[in-house]
Amino acid sequence: MRSREPVPTPAVATVPHWNIDQANGLLIHRAVCRSGLLDEFRAQLNSYFYPARVETLSHNADLKTSLLSAVRLENITMGFVRFGSEAMVDPGALGAYHINVPLAGQVASECGPRQALATPGRGAVFTPREHTVLPWWSADAAQLCIKIAKTSVEDELEALLGHPIPRDIQFDLALDLTTAPAVSWLATIRFLIEEIDREDGLLERSSSHRAYLERLIIAGLLHTQGHDYLEELLTPVAPARPRTVKRVMDLIESNPQVNYTLSELARHAGVGARRLQIAFQETLNTTPTQYQRKIKLEQARVDLLGGNGNVSEVAYRWGFNHPGRFSMRYQSEFGESPSQSVARARRRG
Repeated sequence: MRSREPVPTPAVATVPHWNIDQANGLLIHRAVCRSGLLDEFRAQLNSYFYPARVETLSHNADLKTSLLSAVRLENITMGFVRFGSEAMVDPGALGAYHINVPLAGQVASECGPRQALATPGRGAVFTPREHTVLPWWSADAAQLCIKIAKTSVEDELEALLGHPIPRDIQFDLALDLTTAPAVSWLATIRFLIEEIDREDGLLERSSSHRAYLERLIIAGLLHTQGHDYLEELLTPVAPARPRTVKRVMDLIESNPQVNYTLSELARHAGVGARRLQIAFQETLNTTPTQYQRKIKLEQARVDLLGGNGNVSEVAYRWGFNHPGRFSMRYQSEFGESPSQSVARARRRG
């Protein structure tokens, strides 16, 4: 097949903080296939994502710099993909929601009748039932590919809205990765990748922690990318009644070790996430997330004052993955650092 000429595009902002070169890529500790034959690369790519027709677009294709790194979680499959040669990928209807985050090069992207050119700063979101094809993948292109189970995305949206949705979510194809919401969403993805590569971290130890981070990514996508329910999702609604707030408070206080997402709390309360947020703000002058954090900090303080673990152990026990951030929040809440609480407990002992 003849090689296609690159399509000129306006300059876009480069997605920050993704460090890749010709030798390495993201999820490097999850490398599946490197510098292999096309048949091997295709088979591994299809095994993690979708049965697809994959071809190179030049007669003398060189896959010496190709790299596929991938990992399957509960609801999300994430992979770093670089062919190192011009290529095309035709998976057809995906059966899942899928996001490509380009880190280098250009990738022509089509979903049904819609078309977009994905470049750093401009990604693509694909829906489950429309035919998806990437007719041109530039030789220097590399993408972070994120496959999300169809039911997981739709269940999350139903929980956030507080009612069933009658059809597939129709996302816009082109995803502007330079907006403030998108940058926040990418930060969550970067954190998940760090956790995947952290040996013996919480991601390996706790299935609930894995599920929590996955739901953050799904909810972030729903609040970031344009789709046919976004306006409803972002529209202010009447607050829930105080007894609904009490129901959520009771759940949090009875299970302080659990990291509940906003959608889970709303589902428990029987209202939409926006109504629950407004109700918490008007009733307690806080948010459900902030209230949950307050309860966890109080539990951590009990452990520290009781000599039940060092600062790092207590922080991780109650779901604070960054000890430095835990210390700042602890100091703000109680007027002393965690280490000061430990020292005070020792003096009493």
